Amino acid sequence: LSEANAQLSQYKELYLRQRAEMENYSRAVEREKSLITKNASRNVVKDLLPLLDSFDSAISASNGDGNIIAMHNQLLKILSVYGFSAIDAKGKKFDPYQHEVIAVNQYKDDGIVLEEVQRGYKLNDEVIRTSKVIVGKKGE
Repeated sequence: LSEANAQLSQYKELYLRQRAEMENYSRAVEREKSLITKNASRNVVKDLLPLLDSFDSAISASNGDGNIIAMHNQLLKILSVYGFSAIDAKGKKFDPYQHEVIAVNQYKDDGIVLEEVQRGYKLNDEVIRTSKVIVGKKGE
């Protein structure tokens, strides 16, 4: 009887260990699926960045044509459902993880973004393209 109880205890421990391994495997598979989906959408969004740049150029050249702005906003709204967002740069403190400095101008405060030359974007809070900016530097 004691031998049967010891064997039962051993089988129970083996069962619990196998069950834990299966749960860990299941979680790992879910994480991998999520990562694959996230990366696939990142590639599609990266391919759309030149289109967004064209919209920005068209908006600035057209002096605020309502149709172009509406189409631009509609595209941004569609992409935002998938975690896409523009990086807000102008007037903010320079952040090397979100901004790329292309020029420096004299300004009353150090490290403030004065102008955004090319808009940057994030996907699921991960920067997929940095904003190209002009930053202020305190004059002497």
